[in-house]
Amino acid sequence: MPETTPMVEYGVPIDAQTMVEPPDVAELELEPGHPGLGDEGYIRRRKELFGLCRRHRLERLGPPLIDYTPEETRIWRDVSPKLDELHQKYASRIYLQAKRALGISQTEIPQLRHLSDRLERETRMHLIPAEGPLPYRTFYSYIGERGFPVTQFIRHGSHPEFTPEPDMIHDCLGHVPSLMNHDYAELLTLIGKAVSITPDPKQVLALKRFSWFSIEFGLIQEDNETKIFGAGILSSTGEPITIRRGCRTCCSLFRRLVFCAGRLSSW
Repeated sequence: MPETTPMVEYGVPIDAQTMVEPPDVAELELEPGHPGLGDEGYIRRRKELFGLCRRHRLERLGPPLIDYTPEETRIWRDVSPKLDELHQKYASRIYLQAKRALGISQTEIPQLRHLSDRLERETRMHLIPAEGPLPYRTFYSYIGERGFPVTQFIRHGSHPEFTPEPDMIHDCLGHVPSLMNHDYAELLTLIGKAVSITPDPKQVLALKRFSWFSIEFGLIQEDNETKIFGAGILSSTGEPITIRRGCRTCCSLFRRLVFCAGRLSSW
């Protein structure tokens, strides 16, 4: 019997089956080193939002309306203007145009239900409440149905410049604006369909890596300038702005993987 090559992610062997049959995490889990560990008030708030958003996701109720605390609002007001200054200088035109169209406030945390309504009118996309990070296949199965999972909690105030997990700032100021762009929304839906129907774990992992280097940490060429497009960079005030190298290689890989996603989604 021939030996099978184990799948590796982030340098660690993984169970290939988890790519196509992902686990369902039913309780809040904070990774080691998370800045919120030891903060009882923060953990209590996270558990409250975890349960609320999980119920809304599983029952398909749409994003709940959240009464944000003064501390959460303070963090938003601290981070949002700093990000906007970076966006105006480094972000892609696609992102900036969409952000202006959404009218996201720098002083008040937006309600994702209202943003979802606006997206649905523009590109037929809508927002799905997520209690925390969802497994990749689960995440993209929603996208294949034109839904984008978003969190509604705010990062810990001790390190507002970055979050080790997707939070409201990452999702709302990183991912959501680009969903207003018709071409982007269609491409994302295409990838979601490909991820949700393939039975091959290697194809799921390949598309996950593609997403990581495009919608999360991607760059884009506009008028012979390299601009930031990925939500992971757009939502971090502490991310180094080094965008001069590797663009041609990334664009070539992007074209090949879009072609493969198109073939998969047409099965």
